[in-house]
Amino acid sequence: MKQTLNILLLLINFFSFAQVAIGTTAPSSAAVLHLQKKAYSTIVRGGFLMPVVTELEQALIPVVKADDGMQVFVSDPSTGKWCWEVWDGKLLRWRSINCKSMCTTQIYLEDFNSYALHTGRDRRTDSGDYVTGVFTPWIIDDSAADFLGQDNDYAYTNSSGYFELNNTDGPVSLTTAAINITGYAIICFSVDIEATGQLEYNPNIHSTDDSNNTNDYVNIEYSIDGGAWILVTNFGGNGTIHHTLVAPNPSDGTFPVGTVSVAGLSGGNTLRIRITSNTWAADERFYYDNITVSGGN
Repeated sequence: MKQTLNILLLLINFFSFAQVAIGTTAPSSAAVLHLQKKAYSTIVRGGFLMPVVTELEQALIPVVKADDGMQVFVSDPSTGKWCWEVWDGKLLRWRSINCKSMCTTQIYLEDFNSYALHTGRDRRTDSGDYVTGVFTPWIIDDSAADFLGQDNDYAYTNSSGYFELNNTDGPVSLTTAAINITGYAIICFSVDIEATGQLEYNPNIHSTDDSNNTNDYVNIEYSIDGGAWILVTNFGGNGTIHHTLVAPNPSDGTFPVGTVSVAGLSGGNTLRIRITSNTWAADERFYYDNITVSGGN
């Protein structure tokens, strides 16, 4: 027992003060860990296998700012996602280094570049190319918002080619028209989300999210063949069971931005995507871009 303890102490001392080399006695002076390939006759041992997780397992990893640079490989047959991802400790989100999807054919793209400036709703008035009930690429529902008569409240396309929402004081939804997905066994879609301002979210007052003058969030939902709306919950561990994305805590204000992606959906005939967000202050804005739908077989 004493001998085993001495060996463990020796190893701890070695790993604490020396470089670690496996397969070589001459590690690189620039590396903390140096792995060297080994050849045995016709067999070569090489490569580094990082942890492999599903999307659900990835969402349960308790990453924080200090874990900047942590890496995993997401392999999830149930969603069709195969990605090498790195944790971004500054923006508090996983960043994809390389991804492979079963969906290889683009079916639909909305990049908001083809509309007149401020197409949408400005102080609850139709503006730009948008006409309620006539404009078919997407529709806006601002019936639960309260920005009537306020100069800085709107939901419309901006000069940078994004769909922008500001100080909505209640949820506003943008919903695509029915997208034809006939002939594809597997469907994937993604939406780019950006945000600015001192956004916050307090989970203790969730029951009044649409009226509490505090909680900012983004929800992304989808419906296949006119069926029930399905919410993408807690995307990348940056939301809750009620929301796709929220700010990490009431005081931080750093909203998780990037691309929300859903893969491996069973095909049908039509797909609709609905994005709902809520902000409560003049300096709080959400931006949508590149709503993309792809298919595969």
